[in-house]
Amino acid sequence: MTSGIRIPITDDELVLDEELAASWGVSTRTLNRYEKLPNGLPFWMVGGRKFRGVKASANWLAGRAHRPNPSRRAA
Repeated sequence: MTSGIRIPITDDELVLDEELAASWGVSTRTLNRYEKLPNGLPFWMVGGRKFRGVKASANWLAGRAHRPNPSRRAA
């Protein structure tokens, strides 16, 4: 069961770091490191608590996928 909340400005479900980290199988420290990257993991501050959008976080992670160089031959 998630304790996600919905806020009218976004159609995304917002969850606490602990919930997102558990669903990704990483620590909250890893999420904080991702946040500090130049194009870091997005978050919202609501009532002094940090929330992450489930869809926004998944899109961010998908954008970081490594793709092989198509012009390079396989060894």
